[in-house]
Amino acid sequence: MPATFTLFNKGAFSQRALVFDRDFKNRSEALENAEPLYQVNTKWSTVEILHNTVTGPKALLSGNYKGWLKRSVSLNGFGSNTLAKRTAVVRSGWSFVDFTSNEFTWRVSGWSTSWTLTDVNGSVVAKLTRATLHRNKLGTLEIMEDVPESLQALILVTCKLVHQTVVDAERS
Repeated sequence: MPATFTLFNKGAFSQRALVFDRDFKNRSEALENAEPLYQVNTKWSTVEILHNTVTGPKALLSGNYKGWLKRSVSLNGFGSNTLAKRTAVVRSGWSFVDFTSNEFTWRVSGWSTSWTLTDVNGSVVAKLTRATLHRNKLGTLEIMEDVPESLQALILVTCKLVHQTVVDAERS
């Protein structure tokens, strides 16, 4: 069964994304009707995803950017580690290998507002539809089938990395 998430910037210039477990039009509507399920932080040198639980935030994945150009991120969580990396110098896509050794790649084409995550066979695993008219909304993420929590966390983190890479490229 597909899962839908909406990602919003935590604040106007924040590197943090609030993740809600269904589609919302704007951040005000989301905050009035639900609590964020996750928070994805992509700070200057670190990356993490926190799961908001009744007892407080629980870190699912954390890691560090590698290199001066931030072309890869070493991620730790779920009793293992993996690497997410940019797919090319001029592209905004990222790829990663999950904790069971399956490879995935985010496909970002030109100025499209939809990006897809594919597996090694080319099957679409997830799709982000980027928000273009809402200042704080990053987009709506659809994960096409049930996936383990570890893969869901990797998808959310890398989705934020892709979004941030695209935005940074647009600004330069």
